[in-house]
Formats: sequence, structure tokens, C-alpha cells
Amino acid sequence: MSEIIVQTNNLSKTFKKYKAVDGVDLRISKGDIYGFLGPNGAGKTTTIRMLLGLMKPSEGDIQLFGQTFDQNKLECLRRMGSLVESPSYYEHLSGRDNLEALRILLQVPKSRIDEVLEIVRLTKDAGRPVKQYSLGMKQRLGIAASLLGNPELLVLDEPTNGLDPSGIQEMRELIKSMPSKYGITVMISSHLLSEMDQMATRVGIISKGKLIYQDSIEKLRNKAMPQIAIRVSHVAKAKGYLQSNGWKVSSDADHLFLEGTSDREVAEVVAFLAQKQIGVYRIEENRHTLEDIFLDLTKGGELDASSTAS
Repeated sequence: MSEIIVQTNNLSKTFKKYKAVDGVDLRISKGDIYGFLGPNGAGKTTTIRMLLGLMKPSEGDIQLFGQTFDQNKLECLRRMGSLVESPSYYEHLSGRDNLEALRILLQVPKSRIDEVLEIVRLTKDAGRPVKQYSLGMKQRLGIAASLLGNPELLVLDEPTNGLDPSGIQEMRELIKSMPSKYGITVMISSHLLSEMDQMATRVGIISKGKLIYQDSIEKLRNKAMPQIAIRVSHVAKAKGYLQSNGWKVSSDADHLFLEGTSDREVAEVVAFLAQKQIGVYRIEENRHTLEDIFLDLTKGGELDASSTAS
């Protein structure tokens, strides 16, 4: 059983009468890249602020590293690093000097600056003033700053916001290397499921303050079962033949649709239709993307009860 790094129980936050976070039970294990997903305004940043001690929960409790956060706040925070919203810098100072100012506050060895610059691939640009950095470089410097204290848990809030495609790819590769290369568990919030699909090992989806899905990315992918569309000459007749022989099939005016069908079963269906003198004009595979599933879930689509119980 993996060590649980983050656990929340009935975590809630109410602003006047508005419940921004409603009974959230997070479970993040050691070594996870946990994608915390939801539309803008779903409660992601509020949840993260509570995990970082920047906001007090209205209800519920937080356990970090097996300890009650309220009673061990300083000790827990020493084991965490975070990048929430846009990092702030002394623009006239170099990247290295910005890290040095923070290093003095954190009281970590001077050698740690070179280590974190190497991790985020900023060694060559460490001497340049930050005002000359691209947005992607500034984000990487922000991650370098969050790594200075040698954290076991790194919390990132929308770290790819505003980055161009190459900056996003750099950030993705950096995050993916964290657990295996540096032993860091990562929690990363985003509203972009396509990005999480390429780096997360586990996801939690929040919508209107409620956690509506929490499980491995693999199980979420399995919900995206392909659909086979077959264009045929006589839809109603073909559908009747297939249904009377035990195949599950739906249709529209021109197509038959088979769900989650193997290549072999598709071949059997086509051979069967040919036997029945039904013309088969075209076969296509329609895949539901993870984006489709995400949109369905956050618009109130149904989930298996087991999906949120993990």
C-alpha cells in the first residue's frame, strides 16, 4: 500500500452563502503526479490555498505526510514547495540572485541553487536579469524557487498558463521527471485535460466545488471506448439482422454503431452483413476523447459510484 501524502476529509470552504469547496476527499499517494482538474471557478485554487495554509477551511480537515496539518503546520510546509498563480521576482536581479534571496530566508545550503537551476535547465541563463526572461523561463525559475527547500510534495497551480507550445512541452517534461528522478510527489491543477493526459498518473475532477471523479488516468481513458460506425445500404434491415443474432447495435439514418467492438468482431459483422446481401460502404472508428469525457462529467454526466471511492 502506497504512503498517503495528502488526505482531506470533507474539506469545505464557504464564502458568505456560496460554497466554493464542498466536502472534498482527496487522496494523493507518494510518487503520484496528481492532476487536479476542473473548469475555471470549480474550486481548484481555493482547495490548493487551504492545502498550503493560505486559507482556513470552513469544515473538514487536512492530513499531510500522515500528520494533522492544523497541529503541525510549519513542519508540513517545510516539506512542501508550491507555485500558485504567477511567481513574483526582482526583475532587475538575475535568476541566481533571486534564488539567493530566497535561499537566505529558507536557510538551505548555497549549493542548492546550482542543483535547482540544473533541474529546471536554467544554468546557462542564471546570470541574466529576470526582466530578459521569457514567460516560460520565468515559470521555470518559479519552480526552481519552489524546489529550493528540497520538498517532498510540489503543488503547482496552472503552471502552463500563458506558455507557448514549446514552453508547455518543457514544463511537461520537467514535471514528469519529478517523481522518478527526484522523489517528489506532484499535485498540479489545470483546466486542460489534454495536458494532464500526457503527464498525470492519477486525476481528481472537481466541478461546482464537489469532487466528482478520483482514480487513475488509465481508468479515465478506459471510459473513452471507441465506437465503430458502419455505413450500409439498408440501415433498418441490417440493424434487425444484427440484433436478432445477439449484437448490440444502434443506428442513425445512414450508419450502424457498435460500441467497444474488437477488430475480429467488426470483421464478423461485415461478413454477416455481406451474407445477408447488405452493402457495406464505409467503416470508421469514432473515439470519445478525454476532453469529451471531462466535459460530460463537469456538465453533470453520470459516473459509476466506484469512480469516486478510490
